[in-house]
Amino acid sequence: MPSVSPVIVVHGIQGSWLKDQYPVDYQNSILWTGIMKKNFRALHLHPLDSTVDADVTRLTMPHQAVPLIYESLVDEIREELEDVHPYVYVFTYDWRKDNRLAAEELGVFADRVLEIAAVHEKAKNPRARKPSRITLIGHSMGGLVIKWYATKVLGVSAGKRIDRIITIATPYRGSLKAVEALLPGARNLFGIENQKSMRHAARTMPGIYQLLPTWSKAVVGRRDGKPMNIFDVKTWQTSLTSAMRDRYGSAFFSKMLGDARAFSASAQRPWPESLRKRVFTACGVDTETWWQVPVDRQSGNFFHFDEVRTDHEHSDLNGGDGTVHCVSSLRDELPARNRRLDRKEFKDAIAGHHANMPNHGSVQDWVLDILKVHPHADAAFDSPL
Repeated sequence: MPSVSPVIVVHGIQGSWLKDQYPVDYQNSILWTGIMKKNFRALHLHPLDSTVDADVTRLTMPHQAVPLIYESLVDEIREELEDVHPYVYVFTYDWRKDNRLAAEELGVFADRVLEIAAVHEKAKNPRARKPSRITLIGHSMGGLVIKWYATKVLGVSAGKRIDRIITIATPYRGSLKAVEALLPGARNLFGIENQKSMRHAARTMPGIYQLLPTWSKAVVGRRDGKPMNIFDVKTWQTSLTSAMRDRYGSAFFSKMLGDARAFSASAQRPWPESLRKRVFTACGVDTETWWQVPVDRQSGNFFHFDEVRTDHEHSDLNGGDGTVHCVSSLRDELPARNRRLDRKEFKDAIAGHHANMPNHGSVQDWVLDILKVHPHADAAFDSPL
């Protein structure tokens, strides 16, 4: 079988442990694991510079990918690639921060991976050609990091550096869960918790804002059904804007929304034509997923999540993966055989369809098909979308 380029898996939001690199007590250095440890009070970013922790005693860094979500996928790829090209790595980044920063760091990581692969290839065969391209696999927000890296960091040279790109449940047009995470009463993006510390932390994170929904009817007036601009401060609940102003100053919220608007405008654009044959996407369907939330302008712009809609009025596809609606993750510009619809599995009852998708055996086989190392390498292309 043909060899493949070194593979880099890029996790999604909440997909890496966060660790304080500046502790006195090492036992308390892990701040976030996504499951057992969720120290929201320690995750705040500074309102003047979102690359800096709000707590001066902390220096928070990504530690490792969450094993429950990514271990199975990485192990499967490593096992299958062992004899042909055993270079499979996980890029961890601080998911709280700007995805553009993560994309720049991914570029540095990719260069290092190619250097490592070159050393090992030369050791096996002094005449071996130096590896020059990588394959990128992004889950959830990791796909947005990859897209910014490919289209903005690399730009026209992307084809020389990237072999293939695979995105799984990537919210190219955002998610309504990000809206709720910023509002009073939020609970779903970070689990079932309803803590003030959670909401306050989320409001300082560019990564949350960059997941705000961008399709035209994600947020509408409750009475007239007209679309509302999620990047306009005036769209948001007055209780939220007042709290943000009191806590962070008058310009903070509008700046966060403006930065997110600029990022999202690029993230939702079609993949460049030069890359489309190399990009593969899997999106969730048939799981109840928020598509539209009504806003009561007469009641301080109150967001009625109790009246949320899940059906897209102009699509034959149903729902999404519980977090990302298919209207956000499906890429129509890609060839039909490069797109995959993924349905909920029984084991998703615990982790959820969206979070658990990298663990689906069918998704893992699909990934291996794309890497051309699976014994049934053409299986993914037998049933066009």
